[in-house]
Amino acid sequence: MSLVMPVGMGEMKVVRSPSLLAVYGIGSCVIVSLYDPKTRTGGLAHVVLPDSSGIDRNSFNPVKFADTAVPALYEALKTEGVFKSSIVAKIVGGAEMFPPTEDFENNVGRDNIEAVKKALRKMRLPLIAENTGGCRGRSIEFDLETGIIKLSILAEEDKEI
Repeated sequence: MSLVMPVGMGEMKVVRSPSLLAVYGIGSCVIVSLYDPKTRTGGLAHVVLPDSSGIDRNSFNPVKFADTAVPALYEALKTEGVFKSSIVAKIVGGAEMFPPTEDFENNVGRDNIEAVKKALRKMRLPLIAENTGGCRGRSIEFDLETGIIKLSILAEEDKEI
């Protein structure tokens, strides 16, 4: 039986097969998965906000922000001997969990999705699958043996990406 390791908000974990990484109750956050199928090594970063600009670096958590979480996750994989040319990315989350207000420009979920995709492009990491947006919460289990993310969405059948 595989060890299931939860990844909380603003956290990152990198493991090898046969472990499972899990995130429960994903709303506007975006979960970034980076995976090397050759070594069956991967990790998740639980991104809370899109941009770290203007944040006090003395109390800074780089995994909390899309612009710094993607590079941090990549660097953590590199220390495990993973080569950039082998890495593939998947993302999940970014829902709009609250009804729109008068400020239609303010949508943290959408902003997180865009920021994560921008960070992946900047690092030239291929995004091969995503399940993002909408207005329902999600939960995932990431199987490091197969690279498959089992996705549960409220009121829908489970999916795999």
